[in-house]
Amino acid sequence: MQVYKVFFQILNKQKGQIIMYLGIFMGIALAVSSQKGKSTEVAFEASSYQFAIFDEDNSSVSKALIQNLETNNERVTIVDSKESIQDELYNRNVYSVLRIPEGFGDSLKDEEVKKIDITSVPGTVYKETFESLTTQYITVLRGYLAGGFTEEEAIKKAGSVDDSEISVAVEGGSSTKHSSVYHFFAYVPYILLSLCIVGISPVLVVFHKKDVRDRIQCSSYSLMKTNRELILGTVTAGLLFGVLYFLCSLIGAGGAVISVKGVLACINMFAFLFVALGIVFLLGQVLKKTTAISMVSNVLALGMSFLTGIFVPLEFLGDGIIQFAHFLPSYWYILGVRLIDTYTEGADLTLLWQYVGIQLLFAAAIIAVGLAYSRIKTVGIALPFRKSQEEGAK
Repeated sequence: MQVYKVFFQILNKQKGQIIMYLGIFMGIALAVSSQKGKSTEVAFEASSYQFAIFDEDNSSVSKALIQNLETNNERVTIVDSKESIQDELYNRNVYSVLRIPEGFGDSLKDEEVKKIDITSVPGTVYKETFESLTTQYITVLRGYLAGGFTEEEAIKKAGSVDDSEISVAVEGGSSTKHSSVYHFFAYVPYILLSLCIVGISPVLVVFHKKDVRDRIQCSSYSLMKTNRELILGTVTAGLLFGVLYFLCSLIGAGGAVISVKGVLACINMFAFLFVALGIVFLLGQVLKKTTAISMVSNVLALGMSFLTGIFVPLEFLGDGIIQFAHFLPSYWYILGVRLIDTYTEGADLTLLWQYVGIQLLFAAAIIAVGLAYSRIKTVGIALPFRKSQEEGAK
């Protein structure tokens, strides 16, 4: 078991980086989990702004407009002077100052309505906001006047428009709240994949250097025995990472992990762990330098996370991306996590076992490719297409 022992001697040198990564990921998981109890039912809330207005028209129309603006905003009384207006805007006591010109009410019946002067702090959206509010009200009011209603009737009907309420329901009725188990296990593909690649890949890269590989071949160690001990070391290290993360989630999520949901989430996690270890084993055969490991880790971990519903919910992904995600193991992992999150006692788990099985098949396929590549590289078996190229060259 010499290769196995040396494996962990090299891995021990990576412990600082492993602890750092695990600490960062656990901090993120705790931060996300701490938001689980907060209500997410309110999706939109209208903003309220402070404004001042000077009514030089003093007509029933201008008074109705002011009343409409006061419905969702706060009117502030200020002195009507240039210096005072500038001071109030600068100190943010008001966001906008409106001035209704004389003859504004009568102009609604004309082709061109007199313009309301709006002053706001330059570079802010407050001017556009109040322009939109006044324009909407004036448009509705003019519509009623054009329809033959008297001024009084038009003002009354225009005012009642804002009193109307529209009930909006999210199609599907899914809740945005998740359990503690979900928050700690949803990001496992990114966390474990990053940990395994950064922690284990440097060890495998060392063993697959040409000089080291040649020396092993010259010894009594066979290729099969070397690969067997490397796989055993990789699996042992991966299980160590999995157990370590489980203990961290146990501390963070408390008793929620010691439940049926927690057990199912752990089974799902360890299934994906074997996928991560398969990827690491394959990368160990392919990568030549340890400097490329961090780059590959970011590309694979972040790519899978964004494309398969880990960082971005599946509901927000396009059909094309979801179809492509079927070819990535993390997609089946997140489906399992979502299924576990909605699990109720006595529910059928056949679908979950299918998701777990698909992940294990991905792991087996990736490891098989890694073993085949190792055999080709070590023994020097020529690839079919390379052989045909050499024959063609002759």
